[in-house]
Amino acid sequence: PEILDFGCGDGEMVELFAKSFKTSGLEPDEKARMLASECGGERIYANTDEVQELEKFFDVVTMFHVIEHFYDPDVEIARIYNLLKPSGVLFIETPSSQDALLTKYENTEYQNFTYWSHHPMLHSKESLSSLLSRNGFEILENIGTQRHGLDNHLHWLSLGKPGGHDYWKGLVSAETNRLYELDLVEKGINDTLWLVAKRI
Repeated sequence: PEILDFGCGDGEMVELFAKSFKTSGLEPDEKARMLASECGGERIYANTDEVQELEKFFDVVTMFHVIEHFYDPDVEIARIYNLLKPSGVLFIETPSSQDALLTKYENTEYQNFTYWSHHPMLHSKESLSSLLSRNGFEILENIGTQRHGLDNHLHWLSLGKPGGHDYWKGLVSAETNRLYELDLVEKGINDTLWLVAKRI
């Protein structure tokens, strides 16, 4: 398949995908785009207009922690729809609005860390599914995952700072972290959403 990593930043995922697939990136930030252009991909585009002018279409579009930056997600998702081939697939990873640090623990420092000017909209599983469905996609998978464990959360709750999974690594066992993460996912207060959708 031919892949476009939408919002590719400095090209980390482009470099990874390009080892096995024909991969391009799209990145509006000029400095990041220049770095991404050195990652071995086919091409790094500046915007969707540039892609469409070349009448280029992709089998797969990926977005890793990008959709939360959209001020008008319906407009952006419609643009992405037009970049996909018929039955093309869109993969989205994004922070969850139901994250336990936001909803259960109501941690002020984490709220300030998460709600900033470039994160105008966090999604729930329901809002993400609704967004994609009304823009012509069939939802194939919509699940919650947990990226950070109890050590990270204790660090936020105690010191109000990120990085607990590094600074306090080993504070709790890997099994404790695993069970904690599973509990958060089961309760729907996990920190990350993963959605796969197909262009109808």
